[in-house]
Amino acid sequence: MKFIPLGTVLEDVQQDYETAQKVDRWRVGRKAFYAPGGFRAVSYLPLSEISSAYPHDFQVRGGTSCCSTITAGGTVITYGDGGVLKVLPGSGKQGIRLMALLKERIPGLDTEVPEIYRSSTRKLI
Repeated sequence: MKFIPLGTVLEDVQQDYETAQKVDRWRVGRKAFYAPGGFRAVSYLPLSEISSAYPHDFQVRGGTSCCSTITAGGTVITYGDGGVLKVLPGSGKQGIRLMALLKERIPGLDTEVPEIYRSSTRKLI
């Protein structure tokens, strides 16, 4: 498997990936957050570079003519100098689990929803 860094290159990525906790298509390891990166490839973001993670409701285009858009709960992860990852798990429970894992692995992680999105984002319980 090929690992593609979204930030600093890490050592022993394969081992961290294999022991990482899986949440839907993503994984949260001790060193990095892993996202699908294409055919037999995984992108990873070192946890030390994540500056904030917060819940967000995304407008997803429906797949049928009777459904124009659907609101789906997800997570926004910001890193580095303005980098953004938008994560859209299959269910709200997985989104809550993802946020809990990130908070556990990154002490002091900023999880505050930015003011601009507060009126349009549901609160995670």
